Amino acid sequence: MTRGERTWLFVGMLGGLAATLAVFAVVYRPPAAEPSPRDEASQEPRVASAPPEGPLPVVPLTTGEQEKIGLQTTEVRRGTVYGEVVAPARVEELDTTVRTITAPVAGRIDRLLLSPEQPVKKGQPVALISSPELVKAAEEYRSAIEGRRALGANPQADAAARAEELVDASRRRLDPWGLSPDAIRSIVASPEAPIHATIPSESVGVVRVRHVSEGRVVSAGEALFTLIDLTTVGVRADVFQSDMGRIRPGQSALIISDALPGATLRGEVSSIDSQSDFQTGTTPVRLQVANPEMRLRPGMLLRSVFPVPLGTNVLTVPRSAVIDTGMNKIVYVASDDGTFQRRSIQVGPPGKDTYPVLGGLVEGENVVTNGAFLVDSQARLTSGMTALFGDSRSFSESAAPSGSAARMSYSVTFRTAPAPPAAGQDNSAHVTVLDSSGKAVSDAQVRVIALMPAMPSMGMPEMRHSTDLSWRGSEYTGQLSVGMPGSWNVVVEARRGSQLLATYRTRFDAH
Repeated sequence: MTRGERTWLFVGMLGGLAATLAVFAVVYRPPAAEPSPRDEASQEPRVASAPPEGPLPVVPLTTGEQEKIGLQTTEVRRGTVYGEVVAPARVEELDTTVRTITAPVAGRIDRLLLSPEQPVKKGQPVALISSPELVKAAEEYRSAIEGRRALGANPQADAAARAEELVDASRRRLDPWGLSPDAIRSIVASPEAPIHATIPSESVGVVRVRHVSEGRVVSAGEALFTLIDLTTVGVRADVFQSDMGRIRPGQSALIISDALPGATLRGEVSSIDSQSDFQTGTTPVRLQVANPEMRLRPGMLLRSVFPVPLGTNVLTVPRSAVIDTGMNKIVYVASDDGTFQRRSIQVGPPGKDTYPVLGGLVEGENVVTNGAFLVDSQARLTSGMTALFGDSRSFSESAAPSGSAARMSYSVTFRTAPAPPAAGQDNSAHVTVLDSSGKAVSDAQVRVIALMPAMPSMGMPEMRHSTDLSWRGSEYTGQLSVGMPGSWNVVVEARRGSQLLATYRTRFDAH
């Protein structure tokens, strides 16, 4: 390599190094320094804090309005809040209710009067039995009767007495056989007729087992039938482990069955099994239930309900008074002046019919129970400024003009064509705005808003339709549509720029 070539090679290497450094300087930029805690604290917050809550909505309702919606109130008072533990259950036989009918004497079963599963009453005949002992006793009684008759009309006193004693003694020997008076009379009247003794039932129940057949010879005390007394039955309730801590022996329970529509039986916990079912996660709880009409039968499926106290001597409100908004619980507190104030409250776990109140209410206050959802819908609809019906104070009185620039009083009239409006089509709205001298105001911005309150119990949301009216020489007119028939609240606003001249509220029933 010549000297010149070496020189050009060196110059090329220097140029390549310079280019590389330039590219590195452009691509690589050091990260900006993070702000210090002091600098970060001095910056303005990105999210503004929520404004303080305004005054709680107040809904005024006249007596007539309250009657129209069936509004009812209940006083806040102290009491016990009861919850429920509900568990599936089934009817079982109790070992202590097994009864046995036995033969009182030895003999032959001539006839059986019961069938399996047949209900039996106490004293009801269950079988006819005969035996040589019964025949012998009957013959002795018949002979004694005939001997007394043979003495004639005027027997000697001692002979008559001995004959009467013999009749009484032979009669008493028939008592163990349980013969009816008619059967005893037939012994004398029909000596050739067969003699049977009737075996009665000594208890009530249902026949479960028949141990003998007709024609069989039995001994005294031998079992004839086995009965199950169903006037008291056992109920096995399968209670989940999460509820077992609230169940105690001796606790009462309600028994509900589809086989007994409208009827509720009461039972008492007699015992709790020591072992749970690991597959179902339940523990058997045994109850005894009175079943006087024997309508509950073993194997029936039931529902057992155990009332359990959740709190004693606590403030309570009915569950129907509490509205769950998802974020909090609210009630409407009634005042003596006919207004209802929305109040947020704190409650504990609900009972069957009531909530325990932890805060937000005072004993003796009255809260709305029936009609609370309608009052709440109206409060949310217009922030408590209008009411549900046309005769409300909020609808019948025009609002006073707002703002310091308002020096005059204005009046508003409103009508529709047709009247009342028709749902699902355009209707014309007509509004006049007059100043205090009765002169028509032609430079206002007039808006009509039609509102139908939400109905949460029916799953229907709030409905709202609005329209801006135009000046037509003598009045403001425009098209107003309503989506469905029913009662609609109407708000008419007249403004001049940012100044509110007047607000008029009314109501119509669209058809």
